[in-house]
Amino acid sequence: MSGQESSVPRTADPAGRFADGYAQGWNRTEVSRPLAILVSVVFCAGLVVVPLIDGLLGSWREPFGQARAGIARVRAPFSKSPATWSAVVEANNASLGTIESFETSLEESSAIAGFLRPSALDALLRWGGAGSEEAYVGHDGWLFYRPDVDALVLGRTGENRAVEGIADFAAQLAARGIRLVVVPIPGKATIQPEQLAWPTTFFELPPASPAVSGLAAGLSTTVVEDHESGSALIPIIVDTTTHLWSRRNETGEDQFLQTDSHWTPAAMRAVAGLAADAVENAGVAGVPEQFSTEGKTVAAVGDTALMHELPGSSPLLRPQSVEIETVLGADGKEWRADRASPVLVLGDSYTNIYSSEDLGWGKSSGFAEHLSLSLGCRVDKLARNDSGARSAREMLAAEDARHPGWLDGKKVVVWVMAAREFARGDWSQVALAPAQQADRTNFFVAAPGKPVEVEAEVKSIGTLPASGATPYADYLTAVHLTGLRDVARGREMEGEALAYLFTMRNRRIEIPSGLHAGTRIKLRLSNYAEKSDKLDSLNRGELDDLDVMMEEPNLAEWPDSQN
Repeated sequence: MSGQESSVPRTADPAGRFADGYAQGWNRTEVSRPLAILVSVVFCAGLVVVPLIDGLLGSWREPFGQARAGIARVRAPFSKSPATWSAVVEANNASLGTIESFETSLEESSAIAGFLRPSALDALLRWGGAGSEEAYVGHDGWLFYRPDVDALVLGRTGENRAVEGIADFAAQLAARGIRLVVVPIPGKATIQPEQLAWPTTFFELPPASPAVSGLAAGLSTTVVEDHESGSALIPIIVDTTTHLWSRRNETGEDQFLQTDSHWTPAAMRAVAGLAADAVENAGVAGVPEQFSTEGKTVAAVGDTALMHELPGSSPLLRPQSVEIETVLGADGKEWRADRASPVLVLGDSYTNIYSSEDLGWGKSSGFAEHLSLSLGCRVDKLARNDSGARSAREMLAAEDARHPGWLDGKKVVVWVMAAREFARGDWSQVALAPAQQADRTNFFVAAPGKPVEVEAEVKSIGTLPASGATPYADYLTAVHLTGLRDVARGREMEGEALAYLFTMRNRRIEIPSGLHAGTRIKLRLSNYAEKSDKLDSLNRGELDDLDVMMEEPNLAEWPDSQN
């Protein structure tokens, strides 16, 4: 500190704080010379010893493989043509991607970091009260998914975008005689705020994001007109927040799972009943059917806890038991969707939990199943984990394009989504009707039961997964393939292909160094539809080219894969 600064008088209160609010010592830190030398030596030794040990253990092989492949990608634009500006831009983009992939690979492959990280993170979460990049820590071992809390606390001015996006989507559906019912699911912190706030904090009303609270009012003043008849079809907004808050107060039960980002089975069933009322108020009914339920107990570890790769001894990995109700059809078999139903559930993981086995909380017991139970008729379902504001609409548009006439039989779309999407989602327009497509070669689709090993050039790749960035265990990435060649027959194949490739399994990243645009790779393509019941719900990275995404996909695997 300068002499002038140190001469400014400061007074401290009895608690030892300066009048300006700073504690004593915050304005100046004194470190002895021996301690400074020791800390510097330890720090420098760590910079040398950790990489050295990682190198001896073989941890550098994968990062350097990524680096070599990246160098090839940077050189590729200049080998195809003279050094034009477009080649420089392409090489620069490849360089940035290489640096990012190298850093990620370096972090994930470090043996020492892999050994120390789980225990250190567990200690911080349990005893330090510290959050992580993925979650906030609440009381009594509760974990809160960070994007949900950030959308609630930090928010964004997303209300107008959400209103405009939903209004446009509703208008496109209305043009085809379909009513939109929106079911926003509040985050855990909205309904269970005491588990995250100071112990003495009392909440008379649920904390609500401005983008969510203003949604219904904004849409109520937005007239959505049918393109043909001009009749007004205002989207129906189901007030799930008020209902879950009241239910929590009346029953004294938790409405969300302790270490998972999703709701409890009882809360889910209650909201399914609300959605059923909205569908009935819209005057829509399907073919009547008598359903029954079968109670079961399931136990699982929450997705928010599993994201952290904690040691097996961590109490945060202790399974939580819940009671689910499996829905059975009139034939006594587990519920299944009806493609011909006039009611379509468009959803995300809030729809899939208790329905898709890959989430670990049972099957045939989720939102769509209990909506069917409440309505007394089967519904159709199109649900994918982490399908946000834009990806859900793209998913519907792609299904409509792949199966002409399918959407024409619908009268109501029940859109279930995480409320955080209203504050932070991508609400840019998605056209349901496929755009006018340029003349392209036919897209290859593997016949059922007849996988084909091909060699092809990667034209484009969808978004790749990042370790710890998603609460889900598996991830598919879309790949656009051109220049196909049948390896077994040794001949060229006509057309192109759209394929989905597993790039993460059981929370382990599986991105080979050769997977990038412009290279030729070998893949085994099989019929996607054969396994669609297990694949459709999985989180994925789509291509930017919506026209290509309208095509029928294949499932791609590396030739030596046995999965």
